[in-house]
Amino acid sequence: MIQSLDDYFPTPVTKTTVYHAFRLGLQLYIGALLVAGAYSLFWLAEVAGIIPETLLSTIWIAIAVMGMLLLVLLIPLLYTSRSNER
Repeated sequence: MIQSLDDYFPTPVTKTTVYHAFRLGLQLYIGALLVAGAYSLFWLAEVAGIIPETLLSTIWIAIAVMGMLLLVLLIPLLYTSRSNER
């Protein structure tokens, strides 16, 4: 599979692209595992009665707000870092 890519693209582009694609896939996989693990942990704690439902709702809202704030801060940084005007 990679040999056909090596024949089609120049060597530095092919290896770099494969490494970046693998790194992105690995990061997405680890992120998905962390989210699924946190969700399972919170669900088990709620079922066991350790965390009340109101506190659990507050935790999920806080996680969603932090994620939105991270996106709001990262989008301008992304455009700034990719700017050609320096």
